[in-house]
Amino acid sequence: MNIEYLKYFSELAKIQHYGKAAKALNISQPGLSHAIKSLEEEYGVPLFQKEGRNVSLSHYGKELMKDVDEILGAYLRLEERAAGLRTEEKTVRIGSVYPLAPGTIPHMLKEFGATFPFIIYNRMTPEIAEGLLDGKYDIGFCSDLLKSDEIEYYPIRDSYIAVVVPKGHPLENRERISLKETARYPQIMFSKTSGFRTLQEQIFAEEGIKVKPVCAAEEIEVITGLVENGFGISVLPYMDIVRLHNVVTIPVKTSGWNSKFYIARRKYGIRSEQEEAFFQYWKKKHH
Repeated sequence: MNIEYLKYFSELAKIQHYGKAAKALNISQPGLSHAIKSLEEEYGVPLFQKEGRNVSLSHYGKELMKDVDEILGAYLRLEERAAGLRTEEKTVRIGSVYPLAPGTIPHMLKEFGATFPFIIYNRMTPEIAEGLLDGKYDIGFCSDLLKSDEIEYYPIRDSYIAVVVPKGHPLENRERISLKETARYPQIMFSKTSGFRTLQEQIFAEEGIKVKPVCAAEEIEVITGLVENGFGISVLPYMDIVRLHNVVTIPVKTSGWNSKFYIARRKYGIRSEQEEAFFQYWKKKHH
């Protein structure tokens, strides 16, 4: 089956004139005649019948036309899908944990001098791991080790616990502070619907500290906004988004929590040049 010949067949069926159809197809009239004759020989039936200077579909041609439309439609969708895949292949898809997405990742892309198209998705580490394995993401930035033999990962920076206080707060000028000192002040915590609430409770529990929050919020932007407006302070894993608010961030001394951020990707698979270059740049920079 020759797709081009089927295209010629479809065009001739619409225009019903060999000369005009050949012109529309940008081929010679003998070339069009040869294509139609080849189809008729292949299928063993006449596909067109003469009507003066024009032609029209024969009974057999009309029956064949139903299938030709379906075949050409499917072929067009296939070509469009293939073109989409080629476009997607050039786009580096990045899955990032929330603490890194607003500031660190854009900074890394800028330092690398990225000129390729990219998409950044905010996800939790388990979702990033799953996305790397099923090909949804090309590169991941996560906060925990991805326990899979199919993923390679390298640490790029340490994470830390910090207390966020408003400007003018008594703790504003401290370079470092203990968790017990922070507990003296009204605390703003993540709501219990947030995964970070468990981490906050764990941090205080390991120091034997009980905290009753004055208020809570599900999103870091809201918590930081509440701190900025004087509702209290908040102890949380440092996140880039904090820098966008008029607050002060102070590292907290705690032995019960230690974490790193990693750059990760699946070990095997087809990679674009952009993805490979970006990954190798940061791998070498931190090793």
